[in-house]
Amino acid sequence: FNFKLYLAMKILYLIKSFAAKAGTERVLSDKMNWLADQGHQVFLVTYEQGNHPYAFPLNNLIIHYDLNTPFYRLPRYSFVMRLFLLVGFRCRFRKRLQCIVNDVEPDFFVTTSYSFWQLDIVSKIHSKTKRLIESHVACNKVRKTEFLKSQGVVYQLIKLFERRIFGCVGDFDGIVSLTKSDAKDWSVYNNNIYTIPNPVTFIPRKLANVGSNKRIICVGRLHEQKGFDLLIESFSLISDKCQEWNVEIFGEGGEEQALKKQISKYGLENRILIKPPVLNIYDEYMKSGFLVLSSRYEGFGLALVEAMSCGLPCVSFNCSYGPSDIIEDGVNGFLVENGDIRVLAERMFEMINNNHLRVSMGKFARQSVAFYQKDVVMQNWDNLFSSL
Repeated sequence: FNFKLYLAMKILYLIKSFAAKAGTERVLSDKMNWLADQGHQVFLVTYEQGNHPYAFPLNNLIIHYDLNTPFYRLPRYSFVMRLFLLVGFRCRFRKRLQCIVNDVEPDFFVTTSYSFWQLDIVSKIHSKTKRLIESHVACNKVRKTEFLKSQGVVYQLIKLFERRIFGCVGDFDGIVSLTKSDAKDWSVYNNNIYTIPNPVTFIPRKLANVGSNKRIICVGRLHEQKGFDLLIESFSLISDKCQEWNVEIFGEGGEEQALKKQISKYGLENRILIKPPVLNIYDEYMKSGFLVLSSRYEGFGLALVEAMSCGLPCVSFNCSYGPSDIIEDGVNGFLVENGDIRVLAERMFEMINNNHLRVSMGKFARQSVAFYQKDVVMQNWDNLFSSL
């Protein structure tokens, strides 16, 4: 008889910050709010939040702590000063996090952060709590991403300590991956791997009027990962043949100026628009004809599921990981070989040129998201917590 199933649990989440209006933050807010609504005690710990407001509403019962360790500032300083500050930030991070864990005594500690600077500390926090890594980035991209942030001596130091840092992944009680393919990659570092997809925030009662809407929607950070440069290149190949259609990209990030320059190069300033993130992206899905995901890689592809819940078919690169788990090629959308700009353009034009196809695929898209309903996904999380 498992009494844990009938007792409220204390669950602590660690994330870099809860300030960006992005997929991870939106999913985390849904999960924490659901757990709090079920009567569990939920704690959110950030370490670079500062005075930034929350990206999404949180249940008033969720308790938030910020460690105030702005690691993102390190690149501003010289190498010597960077090392000095790094030691100080790590010490502060460890002491403050340990104090919070001692005070809260959580049953579960879930980290969505697996940065080089923090992961080894989290694995060694003194506590009987069960520790889990919640993976939102493809495993085989985590190390590469860290390397790209550094150069010269710092790069060599990261490379030197890579084995030690990723070795600590095995000290966690488990890793929760979003896809089976990513779970396989993480299994190299930990034997306890679980696969639970992201939940869709909600499923609207009505479907988008995809037969009449003449807008392609794209959602994500303005970062090389999301491949919006590939999207722009691809749309430029068909823009003259679909004058009534526009592309709108909802996101923010460091690539904004480069993308706008590329748009200007093709004279598409009035056809491809970059807009800031919005609190309710579903309103924008409902005004669109279909979604395009042009990412070079993904941890899951949350935008696909969100758009499909509104009855939007999707055209996506078959990147690692997520799209092939979500899209059935030719049924609820199209999968395109990763990076193939010309075929992406062809599939977009096929969608644009066939209203009946969009409507038919949109209906199948809506049907296929039942597996990602919030209550279904969160019951899997509840079961996982209860079984550990």
